[in-house]
Amino acid sequence: MTKRILTPILALTLASGVLFIAALALIPHQVKHAWQATGLPPQPLAQIESWLGRVELAPTEIRLYGTLEARTIHAMSELNGRAVEVLVEEGDWVEAGQPLIRLDPTDVQAQIAAAQEAVAAAQAARDAVAAPPGPEIKEVANSAVAQAQAELENARRTLDHAREVRENPLALDAQINQTAALIPVAQAQVEAAEAAIKQADVLIQDASTDGSREGKYKVRMFRAQKAAAQASLDAAKARLNGLHQTLSLLQRMRETPLALDAQVHQAEAAVAVAQAALQTAKAARAAQIAPPQPEAVAVAEAGVQEAQAALALARWSQERLTILAPASGQVQEKPIQKGETVTPGKVLITLADTRQMEVWVYVAAGDLHRIHMGDTLPVEVLAMPEQRLRAQVFYIAPEAQFRPSNVLNSDDRGDMVFLVKLHLDNGDGRLKPGMPAEVILSGE
Repeated sequence: MTKRILTPILALTLASGVLFIAALALIPHQVKHAWQATGLPPQPLAQIESWLGRVELAPTEIRLYGTLEARTIHAMSELNGRAVEVLVEEGDWVEAGQPLIRLDPTDVQAQIAAAQEAVAAAQAARDAVAAPPGPEIKEVANSAVAQAQAELENARRTLDHAREVRENPLALDAQINQTAALIPVAQAQVEAAEAAIKQADVLIQDASTDGSREGKYKVRMFRAQKAAAQASLDAAKARLNGLHQTLSLLQRMRETPLALDAQVHQAEAAVAVAQAALQTAKAARAAQIAPPQPEAVAVAEAGVQEAQAALALARWSQERLTILAPASGQVQEKPIQKGETVTPGKVLITLADTRQMEVWVYVAAGDLHRIHMGDTLPVEVLAMPEQRLRAQVFYIAPEAQFRPSNVLNSDDRGDMVFLVKLHLDNGDGRLKPGMPAEVILSGE
């Protein structure tokens, strides 16, 4: 009878002791607080804690479930254009820098040609502004001043003659004869100047076929000669016209003596006009023979730089007509076909680098302290259960998230977890994207 009563009491006492010890191991602070509240002596509790300190709990192993992923790379165009060649197919392995697609070069080639011409024109304009005036420029400017001086002297002689005729009508017939004799001479001067212009045109055309530095200098020199001949022609024609006008006027004056005063006034006005023309020619000569102006040179240099920038942009576009593989990998998707239009930012080819796979797992917040950047952890791939691989941690999410609903261990869905990524070598290519895998964390 006593045995029947003691057995349950002993069992209950033993179970209570085990529960107490387990509680002390798991929640020591709460147990100590409750012990102190009962007023019991602290020595038995300290003895139990000492005993528990010598007991080593068996470590626990945590398995993190995830899948294998391959790093994907997208090949895109930086230009608008039309694909004239697609050089790869799905499944092909390509190396970094390998050509994938070629775009139509027609528009870019036209842009480069136009930009090159613009650069050459801008450089020529800058050189012309920056170059000091040459002897041919000075010759043309001096010739224009000499022509204006000659016209002024001619106008003054005409005025003197008009006044002389008005004071001495008897000399009018002699002046008519003298003027008539000068007309053939002036006509010969006009013809000589016209011949000089034609000769200069021939020389300019011949020198233009020579693209050398000497040829360009000859062109400038012959153009200056032509300009001087043109100035001589203008002066000769003006002289010839003046002689005809003078002769006609003298003849009218002989028929109408009252016109002598009008002729004097007209000659005086002509002198004033010739004086103004001489001042204009001198001012133009001063501007033409002046040294290069820094402001004008700077503006011309800016034009050269602008043209060169346009050429550089066109060549930049030419270099990107061939779309290259941004990294090595296998062609996974190729949505582009020959003849289709491409735009910047549109994915044309998707590559996957399967030489090094990634394992994505989710670690509970309470277990995150077990994982550090650079740790190497064992991995088991369900497709190869006989082999345990090694993977290295290269990414730990900075923020927690709810565990995604597509993870394999559904019991943990809804927990706050951290995404962890590991690198897994796949040199032999046996691992494929999407394979389930388990990362093993040893117990603490």
